[in-house]
Parts: sequence; structure tokens; C-alpha cells
Amino acid sequence: MRVTGSSALPEAHARSTGAAARRVLVGAALAAGFLRAFAQMIYSGALVSMSSDLHTSPAGIGLTISVYGLSVAVCQIIFGPLVDRFSSKWILGAGMLLFTAGSWWGQAAAGLAELLAARCLQGVGIAAAVAVGVASIADAYGPGQRGYAMGLFTMSNSLGASVAPLLGSAIALWFGWRGDFWALAACGLVVLLLVLWQLPARPAPAQRVGLQALLQIVRLPATAAALAFGCAQYYAIYTYHALLPFMLVQRMRMPESWAGVFQALLPLSVTVGSLWGGRLADRHGALRILQGSAALGALAYSPLLVVSLLAAPGFSPVWAALAVSLFGIVVGAGFPAQLSLMVEHFPALRATAGTLQLFARALGSTLAPVLAGLLSQRGSQPLAYGFALLVLLGSSAFGRLQLQRSPLPNSV
Repeated sequence: MRVTGSSALPEAHARSTGAAARRVLVGAALAAGFLRAFAQMIYSGALVSMSSDLHTSPAGIGLTISVYGLSVAVCQIIFGPLVDRFSSKWILGAGMLLFTAGSWWGQAAAGLAELLAARCLQGVGIAAAVAVGVASIADAYGPGQRGYAMGLFTMSNSLGASVAPLLGSAIALWFGWRGDFWALAACGLVVLLLVLWQLPARPAPAQRVGLQALLQIVRLPATAAALAFGCAQYYAIYTYHALLPFMLVQRMRMPESWAGVFQALLPLSVTVGSLWGGRLADRHGALRILQGSAALGALAYSPLLVVSLLAAPGFSPVWAALAVSLFGIVVGAGFPAQLSLMVEHFPALRATAGTLQLFARALGSTLAPVLAGLLSQRGSQPLAYGFALLVLLGSSAFGRLQLQRSPLPNSV
């Protein structure tokens, strides 16, 4: 059963406003997507020096990435229903204030415990921005254009992840890894001021969201498949991010400064794939693109496993670049379809459904750094990549079974 409620209110309001107001709404959504990934990956090129400075293990530094992702994941489930019920302007403003405070705390952290607490605060704040971003896209674009718009939202997230390692590595080179947190604080303050100054207040659906509504979203076959794909694909993506610096520096004997360049390749490829996939979803249907991306995702990840087996001094990094680019384009093509499918089936709960999808992705990105680090320490890096491949294969099998039971979107 499709949950409808009073979904026409925010959609009609957003589409009846002028072009300037719509640009502000979409701009807020894209800024949210960008900053969410930018904050997670900005110091990924300085993981080795952070580990040394804070006197902790690679798994401990990986935990700082995981804690941020977990905070985002959990708080999205809280902020999604709030955005479906209340005006998004003040929710977004409060979130950006928390994010800015957490970023300032991160630059002053004296040890791992303080840094973990600061990352938690950052995650809570950015979760509000992400929930508002999904709702703004869903309100501003109808089904015929939503795939492309969700592609832009995914692109902004991937662009943030692409720019973060490069810019973060440059900042860390000159100012140390703490300079990365100063940069995040500045970004948060700018967005906060723009929100208070420019973002218009909008009516919300005033839709109460209980456990039954959440379970309905999770149990619907099409949305269950989208959730499984998102979680598994982000687990594979962040396995790559967590292990890459150590593979380059320790096994291939490359300078740590190159880690930022290689960290940017995957999200850049996802950016290309998401723009392409969003247009395909509008043209051929989100369900069909979702199926194709999931079926090819595991196959496209296999070359990364091969690279992890062959990595050694003298091994050409070109092969790693080609392998990660292929995987990024394939999985990126499915990300807009995942979000479009969620909000199209549950338009009255568009923020809740959209943030559930982002929760699944954040769950994958949260688990990956810790599990991949442990598998790498106790076994090997190829073992960690091989486990990620098994996760992709398992989600593909589960999703295929779910989609066979799924009705067409317009009949849900």
C-alpha cells in the first residue's frame, strides 16, 4: 500500500514558488550532500600521520570514520520524520550549528577519545542537513525529473568525497591534519549563515511517523531491495577507502600524498555514474536501472580484489585506477534510482523514506572501516576485499528475490 497522507502540500508549494526559491531549495540539498561526504573523507589522505600523532592503531583511526558514519546513520532516522512534520529551515539551521561546533572541537582534540566525541557531534549535525536535502529534492521535482535531480544530489555527495581527499591532503601538508577540521568549521559556518539568510520557510506534510510506517517501508519488496543494495555497495566503497592508504604506502611504497589522489578516483567515478544513471532512471524507470546496477556491481568489484592480491613495489597504479573507475561508474548509476524508488513509493514520507535509504548506505560505510581494518590486521588486505565482494554478491541475490516479488511503482 502506498502511503500518501498530505504529500501534495510540500510538493505543490515547492513547485509553485519562483525559480529563485527553487534554486535555493536545490542549492541547500546539494550543499548538504556535498558536506556530508566532504566531512567524512577530508582527512583520509592523512590517516597514517593521524595514527602516529594520536598514538593509535589503523583500526582506531578507522573508528573515527565509522563513528561519524554511525552518528549520521542513526540521526537520519530521527531527523527524517521531523522534516516530514515540521519546517525544514530551523531543523537545518540547528544541524549546521552542531556540525560547526563539532568541527571546532575536532581540531582541538588531544586524543582519540576527544576526536571520537567531536566526530559524533559532526555526524548529528550533518544528518539534519541530509534529511532536509532529500525532502527538498523530492518536493521540487516530479517523477519524470526526479531521477536526474537525485543524480545531482548523489553527484554532490560524490563530489564532496572526490574533493575531500585532495583538498584535505593539501591542507594537512601545510597545516597538519587539524587544519582539515578548521576547514570543516569554516564550511559549516558559511552554510549556517546562508540557511538563516536565504532559505525560505516552507510548510511540511505534518505527517506523524511511527514504527509501523518505518516497517512498511522496510518490508516493501522494491524498497527492501534498494536498502540492501545501498548498504552493500557502500560497504564495498568504504572498504576501498579504509585500506587504500595502507596498500599504497606500505605495500607499493608510494608517498602518502598520493593517497589523496587515489581516494578521489572512486567518488569521481560515482559522480559520472550517478549523472548517467539519473537520466536513465527518468527514461527507463528506476526499478530497471536498479536491477542492472546491482547485477553488474559485484562483477565490477572483482578487479579491485585482483589489484589487492598483486599490489607490491613496482606494481603499476594505473591498474588500480582503472579497476576503481569501473566499479564507481557501475554502482553510481544505481544510486539515483535507489532514492527515487524510495520517495516515489512513499511520497508523504519522502524524508523518512529517503533517509532510510541513506541510513542503509551509512550503515555500510560505518561497518566497513572497522571490519576491513580487522580483517586486514588478522588476515590480509585481499581477505578484506574478498569479504566485500561476498557482501555484494549476497545483496545482489537478496535483491533479485525481492524484485521478483515487487509490483510496478505506480501500482504500489
